[in-house]
Amino acid sequence: MKKILPVIIATVSGILVLAGYFFQDRSGGLLVLLINWGILLISVVGLVGIGYLLQMHIHRLIQHKKGRFFSVILLVTFLITMTLGFLFSLESEFFRDLILNIQIPVETSLLALLAVILFSSSTRLIKTRGWTPLSIGFLCSALMFLFLDLGFLQTGSGTLADELIVLIRRLPLAGARGILLGMALGGLIVGLRVLLSLDRPFGEGK
Repeated sequence: MKKILPVIIATVSGILVLAGYFFQDRSGGLLVLLINWGILLISVVGLVGIGYLLQMHIHRLIQHKKGRFFSVILLVTFLITMTLGFLFSLESEFFRDLILNIQIPVETSLLALLAVILFSSSTRLIKTRGWTPLSIGFLCSALMFLFLDLGFLQTGSGTLADELIVLIRRLPLAGARGILLGMALGGLIVGLRVLLSLDRPFGEGK
């Protein structure tokens, strides 16, 4: 019974949500209610995850394990952010600017690190597989986008070179859309397998 009940709950919930999307006029507020329940459950899971993360870092500090310096940074920043979040609302310009002034430099640093990793990966790919069309194309594309993002190449607005650069910079959007389509299809397949009880991530075994 313990294994069958989660399967029944997941299957019925998934079928109701799908039916609500296909028959929105007849579903009334049922779809909205199920989505709100899902958001509430996800929020609870997020709180549990935050509590587990804090517990792990506090335990690391108590046990004097390696990396406790980073645990101190995480705990201090978390307490500061949570305190400011309680003192100021999300609409507060001060709180929003404070978060963005930290978040944007961190994201920029991660993007710069990603560019270096891509270049390093391309060189390793050449070392392992040799000079193949795939490795050469990967290396050339990494170098080209690194050079374009440095900002050294300046062209006049409306010129042929400027339109060509804009076109080249839009090429990664095609890859990003392909990745999103792959993620959507993968999520659809996993959802169908869960609904059909082929996979049971909520239970023990099959």
